[in-house]
Amino acid sequence: MANHTAFIDEWGNNVLDFSSKNPVASTHFIVAALTLAKEDLPELKRVILAVQNRYFKGAFLNSDEVGADSVLRKQILEDLSEAPFQIFGLVVDKRQLIGEGLRYQGSFYKFLHGLADRELFTIFPNLDMVAGNITDESFMKGFIRYVPQHHITNLFNEATFGFVSDQNEMIVRAANFMAGTLARCYDETVISEQRQEFSELLQPRLLMLKFWPDIATANPFKASIQDQHYDHQLAELSVNLANGFLQRNAQNLIPNVIDQVTTLSYLVFHFRHINAVRYISSFEIMQHIKARRSKPVSLHYFQTKVIAPLRDAGVLIASSSKGYKLPASQSDLYDFVNHSNAIIEPMLSRVKKFRDQIRLATNGELDVLDKQEYSLIRKVVD
Repeated sequence: MANHTAFIDEWGNNVLDFSSKNPVASTHFIVAALTLAKEDLPELKRVILAVQNRYFKGAFLNSDEVGADSVLRKQILEDLSEAPFQIFGLVVDKRQLIGEGLRYQGSFYKFLHGLADRELFTIFPNLDMVAGNITDESFMKGFIRYVPQHHITNLFNEATFGFVSDQNEMIVRAANFMAGTLARCYDETVISEQRQEFSELLQPRLLMLKFWPDIATANPFKASIQDQHYDHQLAELSVNLANGFLQRNAQNLIPNVIDQVTTLSYLVFHFRHINAVRYISSFEIMQHIKARRSKPVSLHYFQTKVIAPLRDAGVLIASSSKGYKLPASQSDLYDFVNHSNAIIEPMLSRVKKFRDQIRLATNGELDVLDKQEYSLIRKVVD
């Protein structure tokens, strides 16, 4: 039985004429879903209802009504952050679709259906998905037909996709509010000067934010770009190596690889869209993994089954006592080396003392590092 529910809505339009004669064309199309475990539905409704009563006189959340009022939008986001949900977002730059043969509405929506469907069901193979009221020319109308054809018949009927009931419509409207907020971060027709603050408020709840096309964009965290130690070439290498791993393992269903993808996606998003300088604590990343798999992981598991295999696969991950990040400067690289040295050097010193004590006690007859598998340690200690 599916344990997770996704309440999904859209922002933007299907207009692909970006000439000055057509000012109604949004530059982006955004799909947002609020995902949560079913047992958390009552608490989410309680928080949303309180927000409705406080800011909308009991009416549903309305991103268009808030509009360019950044102060109000931030207050609403802060209040909603108390609720137990995660956000899945798909941000499509429509201007890049011209060369894809997608000038027509039908092709445009089919392309988006495939993107959203693939990403959502990769995260939650058995997912109850709920959409709001459907209009004749909406992304959702076709999506409701697309999903059963491609997934639900293959999942032993554990997944469902239907329309919102009256008591749950407030959650779909909240999803629409999140889509509208993402628009204020990325769509050039409504982009806000406060987009960095919006991103920071959304970031703790972001399960995944996918971009099409998935190319490196200018990092909005200006301080890192202006930092004299910031290395653009190193930053680009870090992101490219990370994206290579994500692309190779997007469809991998092995649990620890899924956790690796979750962790790396989180690091990449934070690096590119929030703060390229800040380290992210183990606890914060482990909470992110917990939100996706619905059960916690231990620190030992995180270090040995998530971070270590990512590094073994060639992904650059810097670490320090403050946490983990993609490196963007030489200081990030030395943070990793220094952090590793602080662990390795004392361990080697203990091994040497242990070896010396045994050799002394046996008159040199027993060398615990004499076996072939310890040759590297022996060379270092010698």
